[in-house]
Amino acid sequence: MNKQKHFAIVDIETTGSHAGGSRITEVAILIHNGKKIIERYQSLVNPQCPIPFAIQMLTGITPDMVEDAPTFGEIAEDVYHLLQGKVFVAHNVNFDYSFLVKELKQAGYDWQAPKLCTVRLSRKIFPGHRSYSLGDICKVREINITARHRAMGDVEATAELFSQLLVHDENQYLQESLQKNTEHRLPTHLSLAQFRRLPETAGIYIFRNKKGKIIYVGKAVNIRKRVLSHFGGINTSLRRQQFINDIATIDFEESGTELMALLMECQMIKKHWPIHNRALKRYEPKFVLIHYEDIRGYSRLAISKAAGHTNNIRYFETAQEANLFLANLLEEFNLAPMLCTFYSPSTETREDRKIQVETLPSLEEHNQIVDNIFQQLSHRKRSFLLIDRGRNEEESSYIYFKEDKLYAFGFVEFVQQWSNVEDIVSYRDKCISNFYMQQIVLQYAERHPEKINILPSISEIS
Repeated sequence: MNKQKHFAIVDIETTGSHAGGSRITEVAILIHNGKKIIERYQSLVNPQCPIPFAIQMLTGITPDMVEDAPTFGEIAEDVYHLLQGKVFVAHNVNFDYSFLVKELKQAGYDWQAPKLCTVRLSRKIFPGHRSYSLGDICKVREINITARHRAMGDVEATAELFSQLLVHDENQYLQESLQKNTEHRLPTHLSLAQFRRLPETAGIYIFRNKKGKIIYVGKAVNIRKRVLSHFGGINTSLRRQQFINDIATIDFEESGTELMALLMECQMIKKHWPIHNRALKRYEPKFVLIHYEDIRGYSRLAISKAAGHTNNIRYFETAQEANLFLANLLEEFNLAPMLCTFYSPSTETREDRKIQVETLPSLEEHNQIVDNIFQQLSHRKRSFLLIDRGRNEEESSYIYFKEDKLYAFGFVEFVQQWSNVEDIVSYRDKCISNFYMQQIVLQYAERHPEKINILPSISEIS
């Protein structure tokens, strides 16, 4: 260990469990030079907010005790100078660190520091124990805690534990952690070995909780880099803290390409609906072309917001795109404009205003035109096979787009030997398609026509 390195061993008491909605009520800092404690600091803090009764019972810190205590802003300068240039050490380090980063920032101090977690270090240097909570590991190591759940009592115990870690660190775990400092960015329950398994290739990553339940699915062009980015920075919201604390294991699946990663991510989200995947509305279309029959018996076409209609003909991302599609149908098939409804925010798919009967086309002729439109749209459905690189040199990825719908995607070897597309489609590769997945495939196909094998439609085969 570098003899010049100084450590700020810290413990705080707070009004709650996450920095975004809670405040500090007490702070204690011990400066350790790698051999002994050389400086001490302790202060109660007026949080300027109520202290929940359960917290009062746990810590013994009551509103009366902090009423005349300084606010954090009043001690921020002292805290900043004590921490600046030191390695930040705490038991479950990200908890204390997140509070102090937030409080110092609010006081006008932009502070960051390398971190060491005595929970993680204890697991490595003193392996084999059932629990590594401060109370339990101190009991095993015969460290006396004079005032549990008070900042100075806990920080003195943490400092003694840290001293023992320094003495018994035969494999130089502390030095390794300081050099990389990746491990101490990870959630407490996630091991460095889990993280190091992750490849630096495209694919999806799956966060699971301690029970093995999938809680989040993401995609990446570099899985390891993307996963680590989740744990960078300081986001003090309760939802963010719950998300990080829930992560216990990480699985991954390589994809070969970013497009395949996108499809794999969507498929897994739709299958499991993980609790922390919030942005799911993007997978649904915004507008639809619908068909219905009015009270006069006329077949009507209308653009509407997507809202659970059962008679949808085609989906669209924007109202402009949808209106243009209907306008092209009017021009191509000479449809009567008064029997079609374009989307307008003020007149969305409402029954047209009173139409003089004499201005309407023949009922039979109009309905025949609409039937012809349906037939033509069916004939124009696209089918193609998109071939791209796979996860290694021996395989390729494929995407099968069948009759205007994403039908299957997966990986196959010897793709050049196929004669019928069904030869390469595995039952496991068939997918639950949606509008978003179909759109990203079509957009990719438009940008990369050289990767497309056009297939005949069902109508052409028959």
